Formats: sequence, C-alpha cells, structure tokens
Amino acid sequence: MELLIIFALLFAGVGLLTYQLSAHKFVGEVHLPQEIKGQAEARAFDFKEILSVPASYIDAIIKKSNIPLENLKRKLVSAGRPMAATHFLTLKSLLTVSLPVITFIILRPEPPILVIPLITGFILPDLWLNGKIKKRQAAILRDLPHVIDLLNICVGGGLDFMVAVARVIQEFRSCVLLDELKILMQEIQMGSARRDALKNLAKRINSPEVISFARTLIQADRMGTPIGEALKMQAEEIRLRRFQRGEEMALKAPIKLLFPLLFFILPVVLIIVAGPILIQFTRGGFVKF
Repeated sequence: MELLIIFALLFAGVGLLTYQLSAHKFVGEVHLPQEIKGQAEARAFDFKEILSVPASYIDAIIKKSNIPLENLKRKLVSAGRPMAATHFLTLKSLLTVSLPVITFIILRPEPPILVIPLITGFILPDLWLNGKIKKRQAAILRDLPHVIDLLNICVGGGLDFMVAVARVIQEFRSCVLLDELKILMQEIQMGSARRDALKNLAKRINSPEVISFARTLIQADRMGTPIGEALKMQAEEIRLRRFQRGEEMALKAPIKLLFPLLFFILPVVLIIVAGPILIQFTRGGFVKF
C-alpha cells in the first residue's frame, strides 16, 4: 500500500511539472515571419534558459544523426508552439531518465519495476502534447462557424475577402482562431499568395474542418465562384458535423458510465443495503420487523 502511495505522489509531481510547463509559451522552431517571431520571443518564459544547456547537446546529436523532426514540429505548431522541438525532446529525455532514478533512490524496487517509471517518463510528454492539440482544435472548432458567418456577412456586404478578414479580426473577440487569422494576414502582407497562406493555415491547425474550409476557399478562388455561397455552405457543414459529434458523444456516455457504475457505485450501494443484514446475521439472527 505504501508503495502505491509513493508511486502516486511521484507521478502527481511529474504531472504538476508538466502542467506548469504547459502554462507558458516557448519559442518554437517554425517558419514564421520575423515580426511574429519577435513577438513570440518577447513572451518567452525564463524556463527556456534552463532547458537551453541540455537542449544544445540534444540538438548536436540530432544534427549529427540526421533525425527527422518534421512530424514533431508539425505537432508542436498544431499545439500552439508551446516549445521548440529540441526543448520537447530534452524534456522527454530528462523525464525518461530521471523518473527511474528517483524511483530507485526512494523505493529501492526490483529492476523490472523500473520499467514502469521509464515508460511513464517516455510517454508523458506525448500525452501532454496530444492533449494540448485536442484542446486547441476544440477551441478553434467552437469559434469557426461564427467567424465564417461574420466573413459571409462582410463579403455579402461588398467587401473583399481579405478586407473582411481584417474586419473580423478587428471586431471579433480574442480567441485562438483569431490569432491564426492574424498570422494569415501577416503572411499575405509580407508577400505570400492567398492560396499559400490558406494552405499554411490548414497545416498549422491540422483540423478536418479547417482543412475543408481552406480547400473550399482555394477552390472558389480558382474557379471564380462566389465566396459568399461557399462560406455559407461551409458554416452549415461545420455546424452539422459538430451536432453529429455531440450525438456520438452522447451515445458513448452510457458505455463510459458502465465502469464507474460497476466498480464504484454498485459496491457502495451493496454495502449500504446488505451491510446491516450481514452484521445482524453474523451476530446470530436476522433483523426483526
């Protein structure tokens, strides 16, 4: 029992450390305009300096080994650039090494048991990163239909699409999607084609809804079709997908409730109902009514 408590406290400490890291922004290794990079560097957290020393060694190993990091960089961009790829690998390496060492120093367990903290330290950063990606995509999906409706209204009022985007950025509340639209505008202002900027937007967010939105606008621009109709249909499609996703989650709820019902709620009910009867029976008789 003491072993389980110490393991729980150890993993809770590591989880708290990861949560503290997730609350701050690092400068990611992504291809962004210099103005945006300067803004990100101004908001960089001081913890970056702590990881810089081991990250330099990790970076040297990566360059000598020619390890591809494109997939990791894309995931970090989709998560909102919480840290650079070398910093992520450094954090992952430190957790993978430190957790077994700390477990061995505190508990002195058998060597096979050290596999548990080793695997935990290895997969914990990936779980944290995937959680940030899902959370960010959910926030973008929540605001995307409203932004598309506003774009449709502005385009329907006679504004150009990029002027409509600038107006939405000015009038809409601050959110994750608005930050991505600002990057879109800055890329276009610095000379990128609108088609390429929309493709970069879809790559950064990496969500099916945003990919479909960007593909629809690119196709409408290429074919010369009215953008207003494309935006209206896209907003309705996204709302329909969100409604279907909600229905799917509602249908999965009874299955998810089955485990806590069987292992937590049902035993308590049985103890409350059958406990007095069992106690009376062990004392030599039944409860008289």
